[in-house]
Amino acid sequence: MSDTRRVDFDTKSSEFDVMRALADTNGMTVPEKAEFWLQGLAWVHHRGRHDTWSAARDRAAKDAKVRASIAKRIWQRFADMNDVSGEALLKLMLAYEDACQRNEDAVAAYRAERLKLKAQRHAVDHQRARESVGADRARD
Repeated sequence: MSDTRRVDFDTKSSEFDVMRALADTNGMTVPEKAEFWLQGLAWVHHRGRHDTWSAARDRAAKDAKVRASIAKRIWQRFADMNDVSGEALLKLMLAYEDACQRNEDAVAAYRAERLKLKAQRHAVDHQRARESVGADRARD
């Protein structure tokens, strides 16, 4: 359920049939887009409390098949950059899109499992009780 009065645009609408990565970075400059996608991928690859963000960034760059030096440059100097190479930008965009798709697939699978269990629970709740249950006094 979405409230269309409060949403500028819905990325799942067929009217806006663009990639999630492009919809999330609408209005940003190219270096800002690259940094946004790299941050999102680093968030996916971060292992928790004792992990560093630079290590997560390097794992994200390796997963996206972007050189670590380019990822480090984007990470540290995106505000001063004028442009990002097209190859790195495309790889980051596709990796971000893939991560978003995996997350949405996991959400859909979880929701389907939850609804299946809910239907089973309601089916059991609506079955008629056996005649011997609750009709006699308690047995010792």
